[in-house]
Order: sequence, then structure tokens, then C-alpha cells
Amino acid sequence: DAFKWACELHTLDVRKGSDIPYIGHLLGVASSVIEAGGSENQAMAAFLHDSVEDTSTSIEQIAERINPEVAGIVADCTDATAEQKAVEKQIRKSLSREDYGHHWWHKRKKLYVAELTAKTMDDTSVLVALADKTYNAENTAADLRGLNEADRAKVWEKFNADEKFQREWYLGLLSAFRANKVYDSRSEPLFRRFEAAVNEIFPIEER
Repeated sequence: DAFKWACELHTLDVRKGSDIPYIGHLLGVASSVIEAGGSENQAMAAFLHDSVEDTSTSIEQIAERINPEVAGIVADCTDATAEQKAVEKQIRKSLSREDYGHHWWHKRKKLYVAELTAKTMDDTSVLVALADKTYNAENTAADLRGLNEADRAKVWEKFNADEKFQREWYLGLLSAFRANKVYDSRSEPLFRRFEAAVNEIFPIEER
């Protein structure tokens, strides 16, 4: 039911800056969760992890239609509801890209990273978050691969915040996924994929 519902919620959605159906992202995240030893509830949460951010779906609806654990995981993977993002989008129109990144986007992401840093792998949302961020990082790394500086800048334009904020975001996530986390033989390869993707996007020697 979670997969069917996700398909309904995201039926017209595409990946940012492309015409690729968004359901591909959800399938990729869920697949990584399963391969990393995730539970059925974690896999269902993977299908729905963007539903509150990108649609009118509420945490309460997920708890009622699926179950409270899945709803809790989705809540922990959500840094802003669709309604909050709509308000932020209106504010963004009146700000420069730099000011928006600093005053709004940066604060929201910084809070998410702080909360993630404090969690251990006992928190079932961590694996889902790791799978999501790994998928995104690997796609960004692929988009940037082999590009010159001017073309790299064009890639960053499709995101809400520019490269310097994205750097802080990804390096913050990398630190958070290291802190207080003990990975097992099934989940560690997923973390290593994320680490490799971040290091490709932002090479250590250039930080």
C-alpha cells in the first residue's frame, strides 16, 4: 500500500532539473534501504519519505493509513512540510539567492544536521535518511562529473542554494552520518557510497 500510495502522490512529479519520473528516486531509496538490512517499515517509509515535504499528505494520515512507526520515520526525514516550503518559496522571491541561502535554507538544513548528528543507528530513520542522501549525492556527483567550472555552476543553479551552501550541507551530513553511528556489514557499504559521492563532489584537497 505504501508503494501504491507513493505512486499516486508523485504521479506527475519529476526529478529536479530533469524529466525523470520522481518515483525512480523513491524506488532507488527503498532498494538501498532493503539492501542495507532495513525492515519492512523502513522500506515503506522510504517510499513515503518525501510525501510530507512535497505533497499535502500529513504525518497523521501516514500513521492512520500505514502505521505510526512509518509515520515517525517520515517525520524524522522531513525538514519542512509542503506548506512551510510554499511560504518559504514566496519569501525567496523577494531575496537574493545569497540572502535566501543564508537566512532561510541554511538555518533549516543546519537544524536537520544537528538532529541527525545526535542519533544512533537504533533510530530507524537514520538508515532511510542515509539511503535518501546517498541517492541524491550520487546523482549530483554524476551530473558534475567531467564538467568545467562554468558548467558545474550551471548544475548548481537547479538547487535552491548555491555551491557554498551545498558544500556545507553535504559535509555536515557526512559528519552527522559518522557521529554516534556504528554500521554493520550490511549498512556500512551504503555509508561508504555516500562518503565516496561527497568526496567526489567536494574533493578533500579543495576544501
